[in-house]
Amino acid sequence: MLFKDDEVARAEAKAVRTNAGWYRWTHDLVELKGPDAEKFLDWMLVNTIAGTPVGKGKYTTMLDEEGGIIDDLVAFHKEDGVWWLSTLYGPHMVKWFDAHKDAFDVEYRDITQNMDMYAIQGPNSPKVVSKLLGASVDGLSRFQIVDANAGGIAVTVDCGGFTGELGIEVYCAREDSAALSEAIAKVAEAHDVPRLTTLEVYVRSLPMEKGMGLRQDYKGLTPFEANLGWSVRMDKDFLGKEALMRAQEEGPRRAFVGIEIERESYEDIAQNEIIRKRGVPVGICRQMIYGYTVDKNIGFGIVEAKKVPLGTRVTIGPNDSPATIVEPKWS
Repeated sequence: MLFKDDEVARAEAKAVRTNAGWYRWTHDLVELKGPDAEKFLDWMLVNTIAGTPVGKGKYTTMLDEEGGIIDDLVAFHKEDGVWWLSTLYGPHMVKWFDAHKDAFDVEYRDITQNMDMYAIQGPNSPKVVSKLLGASVDGLSRFQIVDANAGGIAVTVDCGGFTGELGIEVYCAREDSAALSEAIAKVAEAHDVPRLTTLEVYVRSLPMEKGMGLRQDYKGLTPFEANLGWSVRMDKDFLGKEALMRAQEEGPRRAFVGIEIERESYEDIAQNEIIRKRGVPVGICRQMIYGYTVDKNIGFGIVEAKKVPLGTRVTIGPNDSPATIVEPKWS
């Protein structure tokens, strides 16, 4: 839980927005390879995977048979014929692949327990990582992934993150994690870059300000309802496409929206609290947090698309807190 007057959280949020901050943050990681790797991923994911060059990644979602999101992830073409799938739900992904592998010639495994990852986030993150590696990463483009060396430690770095800022993620073998952490800490200290200690700052507050949700926020929505239609390639086949086409013909039933609480004090509103319009339920809250660099109580919600346009005044939570429906992005 965050509060408006939490000075540690405020300082950490400001560091990422104006300088940089770092933290240990291990996404689940599924490795997939085989002769049919590209074909299989093209079928399982809504974005076009075939033809992605080695060393590049793509953000995408994965749908169920009804066209609803069951995961969002980045698919990295790690090396020729080998893909890294960065997700928060590796075991679920493996089970889903098992159920739909069919005749595809692929193999995959959850390698999360073998790896560790550190995120360096903020406008000065390339300076920190360049010093760490002894080589410039200024030319690293969004979702580019390369192997490198950090003072004798074999690492893999990609340009990405979950704060909405320029950032670099550094992967290493689990047995090298302590040594890598020490190396990052030394370089970060020289650049006045703090290690972030407040989980809700870098997992919820910072991402939400930039409109970045978690799978739990989008789950069950179509990509178009979740404002992720830009990642869908309807000119190819993929699992859930027929249902998604029907949903598009019918028009969106739900909308993924932002919520601004009008009171200045922190509102302890839990996931799935009811959103009401004139006392009538019209949606649910997905998450609510204090945004330190926008100085507002903000949240994500799912509402009935036709009944709740942007600008609608609503109430939410156990205290019927007054709120306004807005675009799900604040900075």
